[in-house]
Amino acid sequence: MTERFKQYLEAAFRKIKPTKAAMEYRKETLMKLEELAQDFRIKGMTDDEAIYKLCIDSLGDFDKTLADFDRALVEVPKKNSLKRTVSTAAVASAAVIVALYLVLSLTGAVSWGLSWLIFVGAATLAVIAVDVVLIMKAVKSDKFLVARLFNIGAVVMVFVFLYLVIELTAHPRYCWMTFLAMVIFALLVDMVIGFITKSKLTVPESFVWLILSSVLLYVMLGVANIMPWHPGWLLPALTSIAVAATALGIVINITKKNKSEMARKFKDAQTQVDEEYYTKW
Repeated sequence: MTERFKQYLEAAFRKIKPTKAAMEYRKETLMKLEELAQDFRIKGMTDDEAIYKLCIDSLGDFDKTLADFDRALVEVPKKNSLKRTVSTAAVASAAVIVALYLVLSLTGAVSWGLSWLIFVGAATLAVIAVDVVLIMKAVKSDKFLVARLFNIGAVVMVFVFLYLVIELTAHPRYCWMTFLAMVIFALLVDMVIGFITKSKLTVPESFVWLILSSVLLYVMLGVANIMPWHPGWLLPALTSIAVAATALGIVINITKKNKSEMARKFKDAQTQVDEEYYTKW
């Protein structure tokens, strides 16, 4: 009977992650099943098959129980900890920012016409912090779309803040180029996140980024009279040619790979688990 219970539990627990807590829960469940089987025998039952069925039925929807156990083990502590950390950090940060704003403004260290930038900068840092959290979650869950979209907004806020600071303090002639640089940087960071999260579209996106960046640089350098318009047009043209040649090389290289070997290695890597967590009693 005990061996049958073990076989049932080993099969059931393979549906959740192999953790120490799960192993302990599996052992506890075995003890409960053995105690219940003993109770049935004390009451006069002799049919082992009937006893086994009644013991297993006593577990109810065990797959759902295990799924809830696994989810609670990971998600609840993490969410509670994150909420406490975020709440504490938000309250403390808000107090510091308001105090800094008032001190600098009232003492005249920073004029009222510029001190409001403190709030813009604080909001920008908050967006960056959220962006980092989303990226970290994306790496773990492979759900990177929201992180990448939010990342674009974070970069936009950073460059708007930079533009305001530069425009209000230095009044440079070509301050508006900040927004052209913003496009280049936003797509660059998005591309880096794509590589981190192993997005399949990252490589073609990097080609688009190279071409677009070369065009924007051509415009910026031409407007600023750093590079002549002619033959400066060679910058985006040669970049496009290089991108096309690289893309062609990648396609040729991919076709030469042994797909069946790659699939086998991937499958082996995915199915490797620590058997001890499922079979140790």
